Amino acid sequence: MPALPPANTLPPWIRQHAQSHQIERAYNICLDLEKWIQREVDLGKSMEQAMIHCRILGYLFHHFPSRDIEHFVGKIAATGGQPEELLKLGEGFYAYFVKLLMSNKETTPVTSSHSSRRSVENLVDKILDELKEAPQNHETAKKLALIRDGFQCVVTKVYDRNIVMDNKPLQEITMAGAPVGSTQCAHIFPESINPNNASDSNKEDYAATVWAVLDCFGYPNLRQELDGTSIHRLENVMTMDVTLHALFDMLLIYLTATEVPNRYRLEGVKDWCVANRPEYATFSTPDPEKYPLPNPAYLAIHAACVKVAHLSGATEHIEEVLRRLEDTFVLAEDGGSSEILYTAILSSMHVVSF
Repeated sequence: MPALPPANTLPPWIRQHAQSHQIERAYNICLDLEKWIQREVDLGKSMEQAMIHCRILGYLFHHFPSRDIEHFVGKIAATGGQPEELLKLGEGFYAYFVKLLMSNKETTPVTSSHSSRRSVENLVDKILDELKEAPQNHETAKKLALIRDGFQCVVTKVYDRNIVMDNKPLQEITMAGAPVGSTQCAHIFPESINPNNASDSNKEDYAATVWAVLDCFGYPNLRQELDGTSIHRLENVMTMDVTLHALFDMLLIYLTATEVPNRYRLEGVKDWCVANRPEYATFSTPDPEKYPLPNPAYLAIHAACVKVAHLSGATEHIEEVLRRLEDTFVLAEDGGSSEILYTAILSSMHVVSF
C-alpha cells in the first residue's frame, strides 16, 4: 500500500482547474490525515483500516473519473480536517468497494438455447420476440447485450457457446477459426449495488451510502439512470467471457477510453491479468438507439474504483476479510450468502454517514 504522492504530482488537469487551489487544499488535508495516522501507528496503535480509508480519499484525487470534482472536494473541506469525519467519508467509499467485490460472489444465469438451426437474423428476431413481454432483468439484459455485441465477448471476441450450438452460420464461423466459449452478462455497476436488492433491515442506510458515494463522482444523474430495474440498462452491461468477467468484477481489470470513439484499452492492476489478451476493445452496435453502447462515464467510474481500491490497499484488505468470513459461513451455492458477508464486513466499521 504505497503512501500518497506529494501535492505537486496531482494530474495536470487539476492544476489547470478553475478551483485548483481549493482542490490542492483538500488534497493536503488528506496528506495531513495520513501523517496523523502514521504517528498513531508509530505509537503502536492498529490503524490499518484507517490508513486504507485515508488513502482511498487521497488516491481519488489522482484518478478521479470526471472533471466535476467540486462536490467531492466540498465533502473533504466540510470535515474541517477532523480525522473522525474524514475517515467516515473514506469508509463510505470502502463500503462501496466491498459491494463491488461482493458481486463476484454471486452466480450469473446461463443463457438457454432452444432455437432450431436458423440464420443469425432469425435468431435475433426470435430473441426479440421472446422479450416482448419480459420484464427488465438480468436475463433480458444478457440476451439484448448478446445481440448488440454480435453474440461474442466485447474484448476477446469469443462467441457464446450456447448460441453457437444451435446456429449453423455461427458454427461455420467458428469452424473457420473463430473462438467459442462461455460468456456472461457483465454489469459495469453490479446488480448488488442497487438498494432495492438490499435486505429490508439495511435498505435505507445502504441506499443513502451508495448514492452519496456515486454522487461524489460528479455524475448527478446516476441514481435516476440506475435505480431499480434500470440497473440492467444496456448502457450498463456488456458480453464478456467468463474469465474476463470474473477479473472485471474482482476489480483486477478495467477499460480506459482512448482518443478513438468507442475504443478502449484493456488494463489490469497486474501484468498477468491482461497477458495474452487483446490490448484494445472496440464497441459497436447494429442500432445505436435500439442497442446503445456501454456508457463511457460508467466505465470511467469503474476504472477509477479499480485503481483507487488497489492503490489504497482496499482490495487486498477486503479479499482477506472475505476469505476469513467464508471459512466461518457456509455459503449458499446461488450466492445468497453474499448479503450476510456484506453485513458482516460492515458490522466491524462505524455507521457510515454522508
